[in-house]
Amino acid sequence: MIAGTLVSLGMYFLVQSFGNLLVDKKYLNENAETKRLTQYQDSLENYITNNRISVKDVGSISKWVKKQHYVYLVIYDGDEIVYESGYWDDKYSAYELAETADGVNTVTGTTPSLERTVNNIAFSDGTYLAEIMDASELKWISIVTYVSLVVFFFFLFLILILYNHRLIARIMQLSKEVSLIEKGDLEQPIYHKGNDEISLLAINADNMRHSIIARHKSEKEAWEANSELITSMSHDIRTPLTSLIGYLEILASGNYSSNEQFNKYIKSCKTKSIQLKDLSDKLFQYFLVFGKEKIAMQMGTFDVGILFQQLISEHVFDLSNSGFQVKTEFPEEACTIFTDIQYLKRLFDNLFSNIRKYAALDGDVSIASHIEGTTLTISIANTIRVDSAILESTNIGLKTCKKIVEQMNGTFSIKKAPSTFKVIITFPIKRMSKKN
Repeated sequence: MIAGTLVSLGMYFLVQSFGNLLVDKKYLNENAETKRLTQYQDSLENYITNNRISVKDVGSISKWVKKQHYVYLVIYDGDEIVYESGYWDDKYSAYELAETADGVNTVTGTTPSLERTVNNIAFSDGTYLAEIMDASELKWISIVTYVSLVVFFFFLFLILILYNHRLIARIMQLSKEVSLIEKGDLEQPIYHKGNDEISLLAINADNMRHSIIARHKSEKEAWEANSELITSMSHDIRTPLTSLIGYLEILASGNYSSNEQFNKYIKSCKTKSIQLKDLSDKLFQYFLVFGKEKIAMQMGTFDVGILFQQLISEHVFDLSNSGFQVKTEFPEEACTIFTDIQYLKRLFDNLFSNIRKYAALDGDVSIASHIEGTTLTISIANTIRVDSAILESTNIGLKTCKKIVEQMNGTFSIKKAPSTFKVIITFPIKRMSKKN
């Protein structure tokens, strides 16, 4: 920045000096000044003569002065100034306010630098002495200044761009190396040198590369663990399934000696069926939670009041028969929900199954819902059993519920205290207009 500024300032003063010199040689030489002043005088005389302007007609005289832009006009009646107007610049003000007939400034004692001509001008009401002063060189001096500023900023930016070329090259190299990571090439290390911000960014990108490698390794290990789980689960399923098939074949062939033996086989079949159902539910929940793909849902629009009465009332009835004290509160306002019935049923099956397993019989089970705006909120709360050691360690069922709700564009949250457990679910809904 310092080097660029110094060089740019040098170019600025060089261009300005050359420009001012050019203005002095080409614009302020004696011939050019005389020519301009003669043109101004001729223009003023023609204007006054053609329009028969009186010296008292200040408005008409001012129109000519304004049209000339850089001209200052003073009209004398003897020693008295009868008109004075035109382009005003502070550095000429002392001269204009204290001018002498011989052209020497009585205030400063110096000869003014303004180009000027003094002649008699015939107005319609008499002849008066008119002094025309030209300051049009200021226009060219301003142009020189603007060009000098352009040169200053041009060289400043040019030097800074050249200086930062190496940094830009480093950024491009970093971008190229990061793009290789995006394409899956994790073996290419990211080059970093120095201790500036670009180096810090390169170090962070390289750390990200190592993190991706570690994550891929972890995912590979998880996939291998999943394969082992499937193998183990298939063995666990095969054992009760084989027993179930055997009992059913005995029943189908009638190879039993008594009703007591028949009932025993039936009971065994039921036990093995429940065992198979639990295993299949756990397997489904595991892949539902840890699977990468979204759940394939059959979404549809349903009446909230009818749907939730059907899904929740059955569970409320079962809980009441099991000895739980259930309190319910449902909204009366009509609205619809866009959802998948089968997965919504699975959601409540999991939640109420947890209540039957882990809720205290002597505590209340509260099921409440309310509508606020376009959101339906459902809360299910219960008291936790004292023997909390039996609680599910992985919470796979609750994770399944969370994934189901979130894919239905809802939210799923848990509030747990030492003695209470509460689940809060929200779904987007659409209010139904009231019929007249």
